[in-house]
Amino acid sequence: MAEPVVVEPGSQWSVDFDKNKCRMIRLFGPESDRNVLILEQYTPGATFSMTVGGSAVGSITADRASTIRFWPDAAPAKHEPLVGPLEGYGRSLFFLSVGLIAPDKAKPDPKAPAPSAPMLDASLAAHVRFVEIGDADGQVRLMTGPLDRPVRVMNECLLDLIGSWGLDPEQHRTATRNARLLNEQAAMQKLYSYLPWSRIGKNNEMAVMRIRLITSADGKVESCALVENTDPKLEAATCKGLKQARLEPALDAAGEPMRSHLAITMYFGPVVTVMQSIPG
Repeated sequence: MAEPVVVEPGSQWSVDFDKNKCRMIRLFGPESDRNVLILEQYTPGATFSMTVGGSAVGSITADRASTIRFWPDAAPAKHEPLVGPLEGYGRSLFFLSVGLIAPDKAKPDPKAPAPSAPMLDASLAAHVRFVEIGDADGQVRLMTGPLDRPVRVMNECLLDLIGSWGLDPEQHRTATRNARLLNEQAAMQKLYSYLPWSRIGKNNEMAVMRIRLITSADGKVESCALVENTDPKLEAATCKGLKQARLEPALDAAGEPMRSHLAITMYFGPVVTVMQSIPG
């Protein structure tokens, strides 16, 4: 197989934070042929979404053979992306949930504080050398270098974000367990029965629904919001379908139940619907 196509940085990392999400953005390649890498989270967690756009990945196949790698000695991890246009960059790849998994030679520093349950691991991110996107025919490497500084910025942004929801950021920094649905399959089946399908994915286009639940210490849904939504009827139906969901509450540093949050992301397209329950 041919050597990976290497693309050097064309900018420093920049931040794009708003009331709903935290993003880190970096450009790659010469000014005449820019590529972009976007790391994004809507809620604290051990995974992030990743968008790669530009000519460098224009020929990468978007199927089950697509892979991502962060270290030279790591085995590529399979990730099937969504494909769509990104303004200014053309055909782009959208990876829904990407995590950093340590290869044998990139274990986290044992002297570093243990990462809390809902946060990205900055000590592990320090071992990253590149973001490699590949398929059966070849690979493209965006030479990011270590990602510990961007990850720390992302984590702090997310703590500020959950504080704006009325939750305790410091309590979440040291949380030992995330909130989660007790019976995810049953909860999703009930949600589907409430969804007004005619209002989702109009014109057979891809649609994304991001649901944020605030969860109580006794495992109930305190509040529900459909993030970045402009359809109040869709939000009302969605939240009605989740109102009685049964939850296992998050636990604080002492192992006691605490108020927290849970994110559910749903992707709708012409062929497939994908649901992710992202604990927080």
